Amino acid sequence: MRRLDWTVAAISGTFMVGSVVAGLLIGWWLDNRFGIDPMGKAIGVIFGGTAGTVELVRMLLRTQKQ
Repeated sequence: MRRLDWTVAAISGTFMVGSVVAGLLIGWWLDNRFGIDPMGKAIGVIFGGTAGTVELVRMLLRTQKQ
């Protein structure tokens, strides 16, 4: 594997975890703010995972074009 491939792999894994954790934290805040205990975290994790997946696909498409 080229060095770029390892870099993309490391960044993509970090970005996926970071976006899910960010969604979880926002969902936790929503739960505490509005009293909708399990729903805020679930929605936050789903949105975070979706955002991470979209950005991963974008990054891989940009890398493939290079």
